[in-house]
Amino acid sequence: MADAKVQNSSGGQQPEHSVALAPHSVDENGDDIVQQQSRFKALTDVFSKLRDNAAHNFKNAKPMSEVFDMTMFSKPSSFNDVLSRLRTNATYFKTNYAVLAVGTTALVMLLNPWSLIVLAVLALVWFYMYVIKTSALVIGGREFSDREKFWLMSGGSLFVIFFLTSVGATIFYSLGLSMVMIAAHASMRIPDDTTLFEEQVPDEASSLTGLLSMFRPKASTVFGDAV
Repeated sequence: MADAKVQNSSGGQQPEHSVALAPHSVDENGDDIVQQQSRFKALTDVFSKLRDNAAHNFKNAKPMSEVFDMTMFSKPSSFNDVLSRLRTNATYFKTNYAVLAVGTTALVMLLNPWSLIVLAVLALVWFYMYVIKTSALVIGGREFSDREKFWLMSGGSLFVIFFLTSVGATIFYSLGLSMVMIAAHASMRIPDDTTLFEEQVPDEASSLTGLLSMFRPKASTVFGDAV
């Protein structure tokens, strides 16, 4: 409660006015509801940007008639030719290859429902710890900072994925399968003049660096000072 006394022009005092400072609302667990709403909005903004970027980059995908144009396939003449094709086609068909990798990973995950369950549980734990629970994390009487909580959660998640379950093996299998298919296509596909031109003038707006940099400010809002 703050009291303010204001003098008028004649030197007298006006009646006191009480200015109430409204406290933040908290739930039964002591978590700040306003901060919960702010973090949830930041999280939805991240996913909105991710969706918009995915839609934008998907427009750059080459048509299937061009990807599988059988007249443009041949056996590479040398190892250097393989490397040249891999580099050129990886740039030209990067959106198609990204879609292939995501689709392959999704299919492998659907065939392994246990992996989906584990990832869903981990996602819920992260959501609770960084969106629902705004109060400090206390374990054994010790209070952890945002940075310590982030690394603790990261280490625990990696331990579950790669040591306690087979989720890590499933992820590596799907990524490995994707890389084999991408390498097979890129090494056999003959780069044409358009491919060579686009390799020299890459689309910086759709680069991985540009994509990730867009999310960092909002991600920092969600994870506090941890990132």
